[in-house]
Amino acid sequence: MNSLNEQRKEFFNQRAAGWLDNHYKNPDTDRHDLYADRIRSIVSFLALGPDSRVLDTGCGSGVLVPYLLEHLSVAGRLIEMDFSDQMIQANRKHHPDERISFICCDAAQMEFEAQSLDAVICFAAFPHFSDPEQVIKRMSKSLRSGGRLVIGHLMSSAQLAEHHHSHTPVSKDRLPEKETMFQWITGSGLDIETFKDQPGLYLLTAVKP
Repeated sequence: MNSLNEQRKEFFNQRAAGWLDNHYKNPDTDRHDLYADRIRSIVSFLALGPDSRVLDTGCGSGVLVPYLLEHLSVAGRLIEMDFSDQMIQANRKHHPDERISFICCDAAQMEFEAQSLDAVICFAAFPHFSDPEQVIKRMSKSLRSGGRLVIGHLMSSAQLAEHHHSHTPVSKDRLPEKETMFQWITGSGLDIETFKDQPGLYLLTAVKP
């Protein structure tokens, strides 16, 4: 039998082509901007500069790409990373921009040079990581001094647990308890700046001292 992580990967591979349409398409604009204001608010906590090098961990088919690129100059760089090859393929198709690099990789195995990134964001993905504590350690290592980490969802942790309940391969994927998340974050050398877990929003922001 396939491992749980392989089942998760297949779950997302099967849904990759229609992910943006099914979850983010706005019937009023016919664009993938259904939650534009809320997503822009989450992205703003990265405090990106025009030449920033930013990693989108668990990027899926790239819902964040337009919101991240609007902060970057031609010298800025965006790295889109996901463990689903079909999500990466869909992302490439939707976002042909020379500022973007695409990596198909399990987040727990990602390898970046120490202090090589200005910012890391993980949007609507954290519960699906096979080894979330290891992911935080690797994200922290990759951040430069003063670099920022943002973990965000458009649901609270309780809403997210209920949302996942009906989908078999991700039915047990949960955000960790607050105390556990804080321990992982601070234990990886990051300082927590913001934490919100309320209906319609889960937001954790941290900075590398």
